[in-house]
Amino acid sequence: MDNRALNNRQYFLPDTCRAKNVLYLTLIAQLLAIILALNTTFLVGDFWSALSLSSLFILWVAYTCAAIFCAFKQQINQWRPIKISIFVFFSINVATVLITWLVTHLLPQLELFSLPTQGHLNVYIKNIGISIIVSTVLLRFLYIQFEWEKQTRAEAEARLDALQARIRPHFLFNSLNTIASLTRINPPLAESLTEDLAELFRANMQTSKRLVPFKQEFALFQQYLNIEKTRLAERLTIDLDLSSVPDDALIPPLSIQPLIENAVYHGIEASELGGTLHISGRIEKDKITLLIKNPISDQLHVSARTGNNMAIDNTRLRMQSCFPEQSSLLISASDNVFQAQLSFPYQTSQA
Repeated sequence: MDNRALNNRQYFLPDTCRAKNVLYLTLIAQLLAIILALNTTFLVGDFWSALSLSSLFILWVAYTCAAIFCAFKQQINQWRPIKISIFVFFSINVATVLITWLVTHLLPQLELFSLPTQGHLNVYIKNIGISIIVSTVLLRFLYIQFEWEKQTRAEAEARLDALQARIRPHFLFNSLNTIASLTRINPPLAESLTEDLAELFRANMQTSKRLVPFKQEFALFQQYLNIEKTRLAERLTIDLDLSSVPDDALIPPLSIQPLIENAVYHGIEASELGGTLHISGRIEKDKITLLIKNPISDQLHVSARTGNNMAIDNTRLRMQSCFPEQSSLLISASDNVFQAQLSFPYQTSQA
């Protein structure tokens, strides 16, 4: 089973090990208790007594089921939706039967609960009937939500594929232009760089992963910097400080190289004197921040920012697709310095 298929399935049942989902479950249970209490008091009155008893019973059932789903989370995530549905249906109804037995037989004998005013059979029929209806509606809701999330993820995957398909030819085109400029000046070096670029792309094209280790991404943009350093010679100075960034941190492939390429093409190469390209990184509280800085002249200030838009927007969208609400790409230009700050979570396994 591939990673995408597993990811599609694990969202069918909410993770009841998470406090947020347990809170939602509690609120739903209380809403159901209020509805049942209103229905009961319409016939016999005494709303608060009915609400307290209904709330207590439903919460017992809800928390019992939540504990079961949490305990078997790893196994459940491997099942097909139909098997999960059967398991959830029987878990809710069996828990209802057990809690009903608890409040109608065991607790009254221990003098911890009053005997029900109705017959035991009527209590079982009523509770099981409500349980079947609620579990059926719940499963229908989860299935609709599951299909909607699956469609949303498919659309996100398609957008990410389109973004990555756009960035690869762009990188290849500019790299080949760089090598072409060396063919007349230094043919052996141009041939060597072409072979390096071919090896680089062969390794990069072979992976279908959405995220790659930072070590692999570092090797890619370092190879690109070697090509640019050969072409620009003393006009390009590189200040690289990424020792604190973990090698196993995951990042979308070809995320950093376009930002570096913009810094070289729109900043350093466009300047008569060239300049220093600063690339640094740090990790704080499981969040990695990369900073790319390059000099720009006053007359290039506006054009540099305009030329950066495509790569910046592309990288920002890809990072947001891979790390929803956890990544950011900020740009600024001041004192003849343009900088891009990329932040993303330290993650070592694909979710």
